[in-house]
Amino acid sequence: MKIDQNRLNILTAHPTQLPAAHDLRRDGRIFFVGGELSVNETLETMFDSFCTESTDLFYLSFGPKETCQRGMEMARQIKKNFSVRLMGRFDFPAPASFTEHAYAAGVDILDIPLWVFDPAVATQRGFDTAATIESLRDACSVFPRWSVASTLLFGPEPADSTMKGIDTLLKEGIVPLPAIAWSESGAASEGIEAALKHLACGWKSHDVTIKPLIPLIRYTTPLIPLEQPGLFRGLIDKLQDRRHLAASDLRRHLRVQAAENSLDSAGL
Repeated sequence: MKIDQNRLNILTAHPTQLPAAHDLRRDGRIFFVGGELSVNETLETMFDSFCTESTDLFYLSFGPKETCQRGMEMARQIKKNFSVRLMGRFDFPAPASFTEHAYAAGVDILDIPLWVFDPAVATQRGFDTAATIESLRDACSVFPRWSVASTLLFGPEPADSTMKGIDTLLKEGIVPLPAIAWSESGAASEGIEAALKHLACGWKSHDVTIKPLIPLIRYTTPLIPLEQPGLFRGLIDKLQDRRHLAASDLRRHLRVQAAENSLDSAGL
């Protein structure tokens, strides 16, 4: 990955806003869906848009704990009606039961944001770092390798702390995802650039599977692939991605079915 300097300057001045649980919008090949929306009406809108534009990723924001069940139903319907990778996000340290239900509902990639790694900054902003890391570990026991991610904000804390957060997540088998927050000075911008370079090196050294996340990475960061695939290579990549997605869906079906059969045999 390399850094688009012009986009870096734009993002540090005007950061991209992550979608909320009431949003329904498209950006390029990503379809952002809010978990608090009406399921049937949302599906109709999504289908109309899906038929006119190519979609590589559905991004579902579950919202608060109180409304997560609606988001779970949204996930089930998206997976049932569209053959596209589905990413979900919990904005709180989700209990193990939530991550299990999200996986069973059809979520392929789960993001539980850490936001910041520095304990002092996390406390000031009301984030529970320890609980979030525990939730991420629980999710890793449910989802396939490199299918659990955690968003880190680049800007609110020193770059060294962000880099430590990146390294900690990678050691846990969690994909660090960057989101530019703000930059009040050139020094802060330089720190963000250094942290992005560190992140790209970390992805490469740990052989992280980031190809399914590239549409999102392009949306939230100035990082772009070193090489752009040509028409033929792009077609091959899309076919391979469809095969991997189908295999992932089959593994999910077998795991969920096995769990249901086990409960049935126990009379539960």
